[in-house]
Amino acid sequence: MASTNSNTIRIGILGCAKVVEKNALPSLQNLPGGKLTAIASRDRIKTQEWAAKYNLTAYDSYEELLSSTEIDAVYIPLPIGLHEQWVIAAANHKKHVICEKSLSTSLQSTKNMIEACQKNNVILFENFMCAYHPQHEFVRTTIASGKIGKVRIYKGYFGFPPFEKNSFRYDPILGGGSLNDAGAYTIFMARKIFQTEPIALTSTLEYNTEKGVDIHGSLFAEFPHNQVAITSFGFDQVYQNNYELWGQNGLIKVNRAFSIPPNLAPPIELITNENMTQKTQSPILLPFNQFEAIFIDFIYCINNKNSPIATIEQQHRIQNILNQARCMEAIRISHKENRKVMLLEVN
Repeated sequence: MASTNSNTIRIGILGCAKVVEKNALPSLQNLPGGKLTAIASRDRIKTQEWAAKYNLTAYDSYEELLSSTEIDAVYIPLPIGLHEQWVIAAANHKKHVICEKSLSTSLQSTKNMIEACQKNNVILFENFMCAYHPQHEFVRTTIASGKIGKVRIYKGYFGFPPFEKNSFRYDPILGGGSLNDAGAYTIFMARKIFQTEPIALTSTLEYNTEKGVDIHGSLFAEFPHNQVAITSFGFDQVYQNNYELWGQNGLIKVNRAFSIPPNLAPPIELITNENMTQKTQSPILLPFNQFEAIFIDFIYCINNKNSPIATIEQQHRIQNILNQARCMEAIRISHKENRKVMLLEVN
């Protein structure tokens, strides 16, 4: 792999998506050990504008950028339906990949991407940046302390008002739909908080027949130790972005859970019930840039990918990607066949 030096990872972006300019670009500008150097898009005018604005090299096509010896890694924020094609293409060009979630629309597609990355010895990240926010570790630490007693129920909600009519999120060919876009977060976070995989999943998805994608969904996931996750997500609702943990003696409410701006202090409520008296606390947590944190980890993993510890971490990361994909597949099967799906069925 060509590089300016052993510690500087040169990153290119495939696409000029809105999410890139809002969240990713600012975080990619000043990364330790990494440098954003290039961009490619199907819109040549926009590519040139962004290249000039952010001092980047503009490439006329994704393939041209991937072929460049001046690029070590790529960030792929394209619509989900395009991920498999370009993740595999990047891997075949020996580029490390951080790709937006959901990684794919099927378990088999996810396996195809993992296989290509492993064959070419490149790092693969699925960009669930929310996993890096310290507020979730605070939640897990609070649970472990026993402060709210045994937690039996996770409830999560992530949904938005309708998007513009021509949004790619309504295009089934591009992997649109609320499950892939928003629902994925809710099951991802339940798995993270419970620190285990579900036993069974039951779901229902509401489709917009005109658009051909699901615009709303609900999920019931059964976990070990009599714990359950109840989630809902959609594209036709008042904005929600939260989860809560209901314990024997208390409740934790994470009021801005999945997408949280770097300058926003996490609004968390800790509600306890002692001697029939309810007490509400609002722990003070500092703002944190979760977008920057995942890119820093991505670069660190690339620079240390041949160390024994990094190898083990990469194996865990790939297994986590697979486990998430299996859960997503089980949700799709449950809706399609109108039944509970045991996760062991999905391989």
